[in-house]
Amino acid sequence: MIQDSIQLPDGRALDYNIFGPSDGRPVLYFHGTPSSRLEPLLPSVYGIDMIALLQKHHLQLLSIDRPGMGFSTLHPEGTFLSFADDAAELLRHKNIRQCPVLCWSGGGPYALAIAHKYPELIPAVFMIAGFTIPLSTPGLFEEMKRNKYYFASASNTPLILEGILNYLAKKEITRSFPQWIAGTPEVDYEYLKDPKHLMQVASITLQEACRYGSTGAVKEAAGYFNDYGFSLTGITQPVFYWWGSEDVEIINQHPHAIEQQIPHHAIYYKEGEGHVSIYIRYIEDVLEKIADSLS
Repeated sequence: MIQDSIQLPDGRALDYNIFGPSDGRPVLYFHGTPSSRLEPLLPSVYGIDMIALLQKHHLQLLSIDRPGMGFSTLHPEGTFLSFADDAAELLRHKNIRQCPVLCWSGGGPYALAIAHKYPELIPAVFMIAGFTIPLSTPGLFEEMKRNKYYFASASNTPLILEGILNYLAKKEITRSFPQWIAGTPEVDYEYLKDPKHLMQVASITLQEACRYGSTGAVKEAAGYFNDYGFSLTGITQPVFYWWGSEDVEIINQHPHAIEQQIPHHAIYYKEGEGHVSIYIRYIEDVLEKIADSLS
């Protein structure tokens, strides 16, 4: 694992980690929210050797801290499309002419944005339970479960949410919340009920995202209500999407939007999987399909 950064044309820093063999085929990786460039380490919390998987499939992930999270500089006016510019600048810096993009959860709109804006750079999009349409889409927000309060707080009471996240990011986790409070399905709760595992997950995601404060994370969360700035129908590359039937974080309107609006797609519906479980259990399947697409 190598950590590095580049200076963007406007002077901001864009930080990223490289996972996988030095001669591996490059893949952009966009993390969830709030999270960080360290997210590809998540499977290792549960005994899955991600580096070995990347070696096996000869892939190299370029995992980026989005603006205001981890070590990347906040972009006060940032959008999904402006982050596409940031990521494209990284590819130019690395002399990468073309590579697919992989994302999980909140990384979805960013992956779709770079595919839309830079089709010559991105031959395919691979999404694990990602957002595909704005939270302002009629009927979508009402169907969301407890995570909708997080996004609503980011939009309506951002300073309060910033304070809560700053507190949680510094707090040591010594016990887990009961399942009924956590609001997760049993299949996901199995991955989050052990305080040791939960602390490791938090260190990779929330704590690293809020390394220098939570303003970036909260700004991003509010941004999911905004228009993406592009149409899904304009994405001509193939989009591969994994979704679990027990996912209460990303509801089925998101994969359905891919089916209905993107001409070239493959949706992998996984019965009984949740938001976390599908990432842990199917990451090798995803990497294998990425490798196949590059063959």
